[in-house]
Amino acid sequence: MFKLYISLFVVFYVSTSILCQSFGPKIIIIEDFQSVEIYPVGDPQSLAIIPLKEKERLHISFDDFSANTQALNYTWVHCNRNWETSGLISSEYLDGFLESQLPLAELCFNTYQPYSHIKSNLPEANCMPRISGNYYLVIFEEDPEDFLLQYPVIIVEQLAEIQSSIHRAMKMEQRETHQEIDILADLTNLSVQNPFEDIQLSIVQNRNWKSIKSMAPRFLRNGYYDFNYNNGENTFNGGNVFRFADSKNIPVPTLRIRGFELKELWTATVRNEKPRGIDPFLFQEDARGGFSIRKQNSSNPEIEADYVVLDIFLEDIENSGHREIYVIGDFNQYRSIDDCKLHYDSKEKAYRGLIRVKQGYLEYRLAEKNQNKNGTLTWDLSWTEGNHWECPNNYTSIIYMREWGKRYDRVIACKKKFTNGSIGLSLN
Repeated sequence: MFKLYISLFVVFYVSTSILCQSFGPKIIIIEDFQSVEIYPVGDPQSLAIIPLKEKERLHISFDDFSANTQALNYTWVHCNRNWETSGLISSEYLDGFLESQLPLAELCFNTYQPYSHIKSNLPEANCMPRISGNYYLVIFEEDPEDFLLQYPVIIVEQLAEIQSSIHRAMKMEQRETHQEIDILADLTNLSVQNPFEDIQLSIVQNRNWKSIKSMAPRFLRNGYYDFNYNNGENTFNGGNVFRFADSKNIPVPTLRIRGFELKELWTATVRNEKPRGIDPFLFQEDARGGFSIRKQNSSNPEIEADYVVLDIFLEDIENSGHREIYVIGDFNQYRSIDDCKLHYDSKEKAYRGLIRVKQGYLEYRLAEKNQNKNGTLTWDLSWTEGNHWECPNNYTSIIYMREWGKRYDRVIACKKKFTNGSIGLSLN
């Protein structure tokens, strides 16, 4: 009995002594590239995750405001679990060539905003990842070091099973505002030398890489890895239902757009809004921050949809004007972009911004910057949107393994989960 007690104590001590940390990818997109969409073909609400050596591909599309129609090049850069380059040479992680070309761009048609549109399904056989792991898709003209776009992609081997539950946070101060994700991973068919260092779980909320949380297992029981923490390590702000604007039928007003005015581009006046931080939660189905390019009666909206400027008005109920507020969502990859910032208008006593987006259906949130202790950027919704444990959200769990004798981190399991706000929270 004494020996058993000591053994269990050591497992608990080792696992809880490893800090939970957040290591997120760095998304870089030049200003001329707009409306970037990268997701598994047919699944626009998912992160860019596809299985290794399968027929599934990623949909890649974006607009180039320089209207360049010359072919661009791309390559893949392999990374470790913390999104740092892994140090492998290209022949160790790529089949075929080191780089390849994207298809020629198409010029837009009948729009006020000139652009060229690039679209492809990747990866291709002539430049194919051969091992699982984290990758950056890098798009460039001539020199890969002088890239135009860097975007995170995950290639997964489905070697383990993930069981998950989503519920209100166990920590008392987070009960009303947070959701907790408990994970149990079945790795019984895999050999792991050092479980608490070789295995890592990362969780991402919706398609927001700024929300990522990473952690080592807390317990190990007969090949089952338990990531059930109780002090907020695996909790996420619940957030609120996304705001939306639908501009597919210019110049006809819609539910949240009061009217359109043609200047250099069409300007859409969005209904005046207030902060929702102290409001009760009201359920409404949304697309978890989605962005869909649409144009009424268009056979090819990807090149026929125009760009519209959303005039967003947020009342300053504090009469202080001291907050820095940004518009975030899938449409800008939740990045901190000056063009998506609201500026204080002392005359109107409101935060206002002119946000240029492609015509269609757009979901967004208003958020403030929050700098973590480790220097990473997250978004604070507490004043602008509020945080509610009942709010519907999608979660993606990713498990990494460093195999003995290998120099890279394999991705051995991914699973997507959801909360269903109409009935509280559900399990998947």
